[in-house]
Amino acid sequence: MSEHDDAQVAQASLRKAVEQLSADGAGEGGEAVREAVREAVQALSDGSERQWTPEQETQIRAMVEQIRKVRDLNRPGAGWWRRRREWRARERLVDLMMTGGPALLNEAELRHWKSHAMVELLLEFAGSAMKKDDTTKALARMETLHAATYEDLQQAKKMLAERKAAAG
Repeated sequence: MSEHDDAQVAQASLRKAVEQLSADGAGEGGEAVREAVREAVQALSDGSERQWTPEQETQIRAMVEQIRKVRDLNRPGAGWWRRRREWRARERLVDLMMTGGPALLNEAELRHWKSHAMVELLLEFAGSAMKKDDTTKALARMETLHAATYEDLQQAKKMLAERKAAAG
């Protein structure tokens, strides 16, 4: 299967997920929506995994999990134990970064961001009755998210930092 075919399959899965989310609940109900979302998430994760070896995939997934742990533990008002756990999690992340290299770290950061953004998107639109315009908007945002690269993520971070610096 070519990269173009993979992109078409991913788009079809995303469209199906959005159409299921916009349904008013009649028919198959919640199971159909869950299945459509599962297919969309699978389509998103399939595209980037094909370029990595199984060992690299394992390292990327481990880095994504460590990034999640560090961000989960890094909350304001944390006690001494949480700060210590965060410190240890950061050490493990640094060790993974040193063994994996910058390309794997960039991929892990991109995957973490994409999964977080997809969850936010699905929660935003699944929690309300969707209209046709909302469905189109959700689909456009999913397709944009799917096509995002690490360079796009870096540009967005830079732009947000500049806005924050200008405002503050």
